[in-house]
Amino acid sequence: MLFADTLKRPIELQLVVDRAAPYKEVFHFHPGAEIFYIHEGAGQVIVEQHMYEVKSGSLLFFRPFQPHYQQMEVGPEQPYVRSLFKYSPGYFSEFLKPFPALYKFHDYLCHSDSVLQIQQLPAPEKLDYWVRDFDRRFRLRPVIDDLERNALFLLSFFQYIQPIWQSYSEADVQQPTIDPFVVRILKWIDEHYQEEFQLEALARVAHMSPNHVSYLFQKTTGKTITDFLTIRRIKQASLLLQTTALSVQEVGERSGYPNFSYFCQAFKKHMGMTPGQFRSQPPFRT
Repeated sequence: MLFADTLKRPIELQLVVDRAAPYKEVFHFHPGAEIFYIHEGAGQVIVEQHMYEVKSGSLLFFRPFQPHYQQMEVGPEQPYVRSLFKYSPGYFSEFLKPFPALYKFHDYLCHSDSVLQIQQLPAPEKLDYWVRDFDRRFRLRPVIDDLERNALFLLSFFQYIQPIWQSYSEADVQQPTIDPFVVRILKWIDEHYQEEFQLEALARVAHMSPNHVSYLFQKTTGKTITDFLTIRRIKQASLLLQTTALSVQEVGERSGYPNFSYFCQAFKKHMGMTPGQFRSQPPFRT
């Protein structure tokens, strides 16, 4: 499944959700930030040209406009239960300003290139209990307007994870699964997405035939090379639409779509709206 998700509200929480039935593989990005906590389950995540194994106790942080692909192992004997927090960093930062240490920590997660975005918690049962307890309390006392409650929860969550995140040694951090083949392909896409796609050129970099490189990539990741190329282009177009005054045609050209009509069709297919409609939306500040 290939799509770009949008925020309907500045802070959205989904606590302790069973995604086992039905489960769909997710390949997308958000204009806001996204935090996952896996209560139960196992699988892999692709982000920033790396593949990571994830399991119960994994904590994941994705920056705004950062494409990521999740592929979870789901079956009768393998449940998938997760909590998901999506939010606008600019909106949430206003709540963090009275707390300088938390503000600095949040800014580090959102903007530092050195952030290790997937962590395996050393004692996951503590955070698991903490999130489930909040879920029970929210269900017992529902509110009509939950935005303030969600902001307070997110404040508490960052206060909870800050010492955990910062206390990790290199041995504690979830390291990417080594797959040089996939890394080479993803790096090539990141460097050449603005150009006309030529499978033959990519195959030469991978030292394989075009058919074999396509087959092996899809077998390894579950997605086609074109899927990853498309979302990289749509990500770039979304950023340019929100952060520049370039015309829609120029945005398409700089994102790998020299044909204006095709760019508009592709953008609407994956974003659910035209480039002009996307640009007219109030941006979620990062």
